Amino acid sequence: MRRVKRPAAPTSLSQKKALDERQAALDFYAAWDGTTKYDDYKVYKNPDIRAELEKAFGGKCAYCETYYAATQPVAIEHYRPKGEVTIGGKRVPPGYYWLASEWTNLLPSCTDCNSPRKQDLPDDTRTAGKANAFPLASEASRATTPGGEKREKRLLLHPYLDYPEKHLEFVWGTGTVDDGWVRPRRGSAKGEATIAVCALQRRGLRAARRDRLLDLVAHLETVVEARENVARHPDDPALLAQYERRLAEVSRFVDDHAPYSAMCRQVVISYHDRLFGPKEPR
Repeated sequence: MRRVKRPAAPTSLSQKKALDERQAALDFYAAWDGTTKYDDYKVYKNPDIRAELEKAFGGKCAYCETYYAATQPVAIEHYRPKGEVTIGGKRVPPGYYWLASEWTNLLPSCTDCNSPRKQDLPDDTRTAGKANAFPLASEASRATTPGGEKREKRLLLHPYLDYPEKHLEFVWGTGTVDDGWVRPRRGSAKGEATIAVCALQRRGLRAARRDRLLDLVAHLETVVEARENVARHPDDPALLAQYERRLAEVSRFVDDHAPYSAMCRQVVISYHDRLFGPKEPR
C-alpha cells in the first residue's frame, strides 16, 4: 500500500440520484426493525467513480498494489462496509450505510484483497479477504449512526489518511523465500491488522513481490557498477550517460503507478549511499 493524494470527487456523487439514494438509506434506518438490511445501493458503481479511482491508483489495488486491470474488473471497495460488519466471526448490521457513496470511503480493490477466498498463508490455509471486516482498537467505539465514525480508532490503513510506509515494511535481501514478505513496522497495530484483513501475506502475492524485488535489485546493482565506473573515470561522458540511463531505468520501479512501488521505494532508499554517495554533513 502507498500513500495516495485524494482525487477530486466525481460529479455524479453530488447529483440528485446520489442525494436521493443517501436519503433513502437514512430514512430506512431511521425506522429500522433491527434485522432487515437495506441493499439498494447503486451510485457507487457509477462509471465516473470507477474511472477516477483507476486514474488515481494507476489501475492498482489500493491495498496490495497489484495491477488488476489486465486480468479482472475493478471492485469498488467500501473501506467501511456499507451493509454489515463482521465482528467476532459474525456479520452484524447495520454497517456504515451513510457512507455507501461517500467519496473517501470508496477504493479500488482486487478480488483477493476484497473478497473472502481460500488463501495459502504462512500460518495456515484459510479463508481470508476484507469483505465486511473493519477492525477497531475498541468495539465500544463502533459507529452505528452518522457521525459516530469520527470517534472510532480504526486499525485498517487508508491510502488517503495514513502513511503506510510508517506501518508496513518488506523483507528483502535474505536470498530466501522470505524475500517479498511484509510485516508490521515497529509493531504497528494498523500494519498488523491490514496485513491480516487483506491477506497481504498470501502465497501468490508474496511470490509476485519477490519477483519484482529480484528485478529491482539486479537493476540497482548495475547502477552501483555504473557509478563506480564514473568515479574512476569522471571525465568520460559515455560512462556518465550510462549511469544516468541506468538510474532512469530504476525510476520505473518507484513510480506511483508501478506495482509494489512502496516496497521498491524502501529498497531504493536503502541503496541511497551506493547510488549517489553519502550525504554531505550540514
